[in-house]
Amino acid sequence: MLTLSEVRGAIFDVDDTLLDTFNNRYGRPVDGLHERARLQAFQEAGIRHNIPALVSLTPEENLRGFVEAPVHSLEAAVWHTMYLKGLVTTDEFEPGNPLLQEVVARKDEIFEKLLRTDGKPFPGAVEFVGWLAENGPGDYFAVASTAIRRDIDIFLKMSGLDRYFPDKRIISKDDITHAKPNPEAFNKAFAALSLPEQDRSQVLAFEDNPRGVMSAKAAGLFTCAITTVHTRQELEALTVAPDLIADSFDEFRTLFEPVQV
Repeated sequence: MLTLSEVRGAIFDVDDTLLDTFNNRYGRPVDGLHERARLQAFQEAGIRHNIPALVSLTPEENLRGFVEAPVHSLEAAVWHTMYLKGLVTTDEFEPGNPLLQEVVARKDEIFEKLLRTDGKPFPGAVEFVGWLAENGPGDYFAVASTAIRRDIDIFLKMSGLDRYFPDKRIISKDDITHAKPNPEAFNKAFAALSLPEQDRSQVLAFEDNPRGVMSAKAAGLFTCAITTVHTRQELEALTVAPDLIADSFDEFRTLFEPVQV
């Protein structure tokens, strides 16, 4: 366990870590902002191209496509859903597939509107980042996300968190070629901090998703998992487990705050 004085920097995932995209706390909810946007995009494509398997796609099937996808990206979720519904014959991702591209583009359009109307930070997230900036590693903050840059910028501005994350320290889907669990996003975020290589293990990485935890751990960062989507038991049972688990940002603050004597 690191003490606050030992922390050299902090890197944050966005979706389901800082940004609350789900309406329910556990149970892998089917009605989160991403889920709603993806399902609508699938069903619209199904109607447009007369594909009954997409028109009748259920929220549970839609969520399964994301949860079981091998990597943490929209394209992987859409492709895996298409595979599960028998629309493609291989689970090996084909980025040039026209239906895939159509669904991805439409999902991004729908999600932007939902984000602007329904997006909000998790309770305590904004306050925690501010507290850590004031009492911890100062301005050594970065973002490592597989979301598109547009959506990250919208959320950071809406929440007021943009003051803590300079443009050059925001790593998004636009900046990487390999999605989580590959460590590329966190490696690039660490590089953006311009800290010595030996400081990796003293940089906090905040995540919610098992694939994100794997990515941060592979990058050699001190990985903090928050139970916004997955339970503590699920996170503890991971083959690559996080270094620290908390149920809220208030709990993280308590864990890192120096003991008063």
